[in-house]
Amino acid sequence: MPISLPRGVSDFITSEAIARKELIDIAEEIFKRYGFYPIETPSIENLDVLNAKSYGDEPSRQIYTIEGENAGLRFDLTVPMARYIAMHSSMPLPFKRYQIGYTWRKDEPQFMRRREFLQADVDIVGSSSVTSDAEAIAAPATALNEMGVDNYKIYINSRVFLNSILSYFGVSEQNQKQAIVTIDKMPKMSADEIILQLSKLSNQEVAQKIVNFINQEGTNEEKLNILEANIKDERLAEEIKKARKLLELLGSYNLDRELVIDLSLARGLDYYTGFVWEFIKTDDAGKRLPTIAAGGRYDNLIGIYAKSSLPACGTSIGIDRVFEMLKTDASEKSYTKLFVAYIGSENEVYAINTANKCRAAGIYTDMNLTERNISKQLDYANAIKCKYVMILGNEERQGKVVRLKNMISGNEELLPLEEAIEIVKKDQE
Repeated sequence: MPISLPRGVSDFITSEAIARKELIDIAEEIFKRYGFYPIETPSIENLDVLNAKSYGDEPSRQIYTIEGENAGLRFDLTVPMARYIAMHSSMPLPFKRYQIGYTWRKDEPQFMRRREFLQADVDIVGSSSVTSDAEAIAAPATALNEMGVDNYKIYINSRVFLNSILSYFGVSEQNQKQAIVTIDKMPKMSADEIILQLSKLSNQEVAQKIVNFINQEGTNEEKLNILEANIKDERLAEEIKKARKLLELLGSYNLDRELVIDLSLARGLDYYTGFVWEFIKTDDAGKRLPTIAAGGRYDNLIGIYAKSSLPACGTSIGIDRVFEMLKTDASEKSYTKLFVAYIGSENEVYAINTANKCRAAGIYTDMNLTERNISKQLDYANAIKCKYVMILGNEERQGKVVRLKNMISGNEELLPLEEAIEIVKKDQE
């Protein structure tokens, strides 16, 4: 039987790994610019942490459990962060955290949905201000912009909006969670299918009214005005005020991305309590692609583990999805900028010394490690996409110089090592 991988996981060849690492580096750099600090949590968590009832049934079915132990693999980075805050409560608040790491879900693999996937998260703990929501949206949006992601919009809703709409149309509180799960499927299902599912929680007439209300078109302000005019509720009125403030604040970040109030947006996990958001890219034909980043406010999650609750919000970027959507030509990716080749074993030590001086100067340097002729060494340098080669023979060793070859232009120069180093360093920068 041929060797294969389990479904829903992937190998990444060297050039792809480099391209993915570049995305990770951009995310980390932007997160640091926004004042977020890193934490690290283990991939394994106790099941009582992962199975907290507040999350709903969906994650529980997706957890990879460890046989013989009360433990499993984390399915996101938010739940471990909430557990972390409960165990390390001495940090000053608000605490702005980022973490980049793998998560696992026992899900059915499909287009851009893996069982093992890399996430880049930011979270703000200890602030209920809408400014925190804006910051938690702006930081990942800036990162995506730096990565070169375009044609995406930021969709925003609130669980308060959804609960108020459902209450207005008479859906009982005990049925609202299931109704929200159904409403969240609206971009993927027909209106008739949504109405059929919602009618099981109320009746067909009510279900039709809910779908019509949620699907109404208009500007963001028009949608908020309709909510305000139809549903008289003090908590809703306050949330609408916050939504207007959030849109205003996000405008000041100059993200150059359209912000859309989408009353159907719910997010799958039960722990969200306020605003929720998704970053959605479209293809060349204008069709929605899977979400590339998402998050929201979850003011009650940390209280499940800690003695007292703390307000919190955050966003997760799906690095694997970004990588696939960018369709980056990773075939030309290489770290090595310089390959040191030498002719004859008598020049091996000179080659090692030369390579080490280049490395000390900060140049990513590889060198010949096998007994092969110079032609084969140059073929190897081409194969690893190396732009520069230093060729060392008796003439170069005796003259204490190097022959620097540009593998793209084909030009060669006999230079003092210091000059050659400067040429390569300048190009590397």
